[in-house]
Amino acid sequence: MPELPDVEVFRKYLNKMALHQSIEKVEVSAKDVLNNISQKRLQSQLQGRQFESTARYGKYLFASLSDNGWMVFHFGLTGYFDYFKNGDQAPKHTRAIFSFDNDYHLAFVLQRKLGRITLATDIDSFLKKQCLGPDALDKNFGLKDFKKAIKEAKCRIKSALMNQERIAGIGNIYSDEILFQAKLYPKAKVSELNDQDFERLFKEMKNVLKTAIDSQADPLKMPRNYLLSHREKGGKCPICGADLKSKKISGRTCYYCPSCQR
Repeated sequence: MPELPDVEVFRKYLNKMALHQSIEKVEVSAKDVLNNISQKRLQSQLQGRQFESTARYGKYLFASLSDNGWMVFHFGLTGYFDYFKNGDQAPKHTRAIFSFDNDYHLAFVLQRKLGRITLATDIDSFLKKQCLGPDALDKNFGLKDFKKAIKEAKCRIKSALMNQERIAGIGNIYSDEILFQAKLYPKAKVSELNDQDFERLFKEMKNVLKTAIDSQADPLKMPRNYLLSHREKGGKCPICGADLKSKKISGRTCYYCPSCQR
């Protein structure tokens, strides 16, 4: 699933490719990706307007519309954008296309139709309805806030990191990397962590997410000591060479090093 770093990369892509272009048409081929809005209303609300700026919160991407309002994107498990020119070259699994007056198009691509698009009058009101915790990379989200967000969680530390109501933006993949870099066992209970554990975990959360963004959310471009490019059956720890182990935690497959993450 696209997580905070992936969505930040998508945001920068939208900024580079599709801002300040008049929208001529919106086509939705899979109506179940529309959230609380009809295709007719979406078309009428966007036609003749432009994406003016972008914002991100957790796993949500927002594009402001000229005059007022916001387009909201959530990428589900497999979503991404593709900006292209020829209308007959839309990527496979395109679920919605935004066509601009320069003859270019922005495709919202979902292999599995679990992503959503909708409109919002303002970001704060939308986020309040989602019951999201602080964004993991919010500059005002410090160690004290981090400890407050997860310290009382009566669950495994990996589950706490993935709980969007506690901290927004971290999912299965990056929680594995954060815990690996912090040398913490993913099944450890939050109640078992000490102050040093929390400090290390907070530091690595910020470092991992920023590094992933700088690496275009591409595991192959990340540092050699990162778990992500080894995170598979038969994978080896990039630090000690031990066989990686996997476990199910909160219904998700977690990878870790049994030697480095005791």
